[in-house]
Amino acid sequence: MNKKWWMCLWAVALVLDMGGKGGWAADPGKGFAFRDKVVLAYYYIWFSEDNWIKSAAEGGRREGLAGLHPLVGAYNSWDPTIIEKHMQQMNRARIDALAVSWSYQTKPNGFNQVLDTIFQKAAAHNLRITVDYEHGRFPLEEVDHDLAYFFGRYKDHPAMLKVDGCPVVMVWTAWGHTPAEWLGVFDRLEKRGVKAFPIMSGSYQGGKGREYLGPFRSLEEYTLVDVEDCLLADFMKTMRGHIDEYNRLAGFRDGKPAQHHATISPGYDETRNPGRKTAKGGFLGAGWKDRTKFGVRYPDDPVGAYYRGTFEAAMASRPDWLHISTFNELAEFSHIEATFEDGYRYIDLTAEFVQKFKSQPEK
Repeated sequence: MNKKWWMCLWAVALVLDMGGKGGWAADPGKGFAFRDKVVLAYYYIWFSEDNWIKSAAEGGRREGLAGLHPLVGAYNSWDPTIIEKHMQQMNRARIDALAVSWSYQTKPNGFNQVLDTIFQKAAAHNLRITVDYEHGRFPLEEVDHDLAYFFGRYKDHPAMLKVDGCPVVMVWTAWGHTPAEWLGVFDRLEKRGVKAFPIMSGSYQGGKGREYLGPFRSLEEYTLVDVEDCLLADFMKTMRGHIDEYNRLAGFRDGKPAQHHATISPGYDETRNPGRKTAKGGFLGAGWKDRTKFGVRYPDDPVGAYYRGTFEAAMASRPDWLHISTFNELAEFSHIEATFEDGYRYIDLTAEFVQKFKSQPEK
């Protein structure tokens, strides 16, 4: 077999491998194309070894992480070795990008320092990074400052998550300001040379957030805990319908069409968090989704039943992106991170789901 033939086979293998990761736009500097399928996971950077030292019964300071033992050990989120090991798990799961929970913080081992390390490590692991900006409801002057810092530092980084050349940012609690105020925020960024691709995270709110389409290119429901399992597929189809309606009426006219981002989750349990208990011993606003159940489905797959159910509900809505909620929010028991309790079960289920998502034909 001649050298030219071997080179052709190598090129085909490379394309197939990149297709498994979502496929990049023709120009690497532009990141993903608008129509590419992308899988993004939430990543949390506020953990320290104290979170895992002891259970409450043993005199520990936090019972919310009792009974959870990450395979990487009791970790500090700022440890580069831990970030490296996490990214190896993310590669095994075939995840494309991370939304790092972040707010501006300059203290030693604070969020800014950790974010620097994450960007550095991500480039070597073919992962793309954005932030889920936690201070969306804060005064606009602070929002302007923080987003200007983020984009000024990372918009040209090779690991920056982009869509058609526009750096992505996710904003939590964006409902703290009006759509017009957010238009102002992104207009001011554009005057600084940053044409962003903003996503409103955790704020679909049963459709009430639709007015934020325009300033934001997608609306996302971070947790599915308030949706009955039997209604979840219809819930996501309704989200898809709102995006399609917006695109017909406004999106293509103003050159900023929206995307439908669907959330999948392995489970959820706020009842482990002592900060959400009421004085009477109940739980205030505490949600719970059993990992081993999804309605009456999947009796032969109890470990990943809820995760599989949310994935199938998401797929029924023809999502443009999938959001995994979460990689390591262990305090809310929504993690896929490998643990001694479950091994790589949820990492490998994620890889299975990504493969099915990426191979779904467009309609």
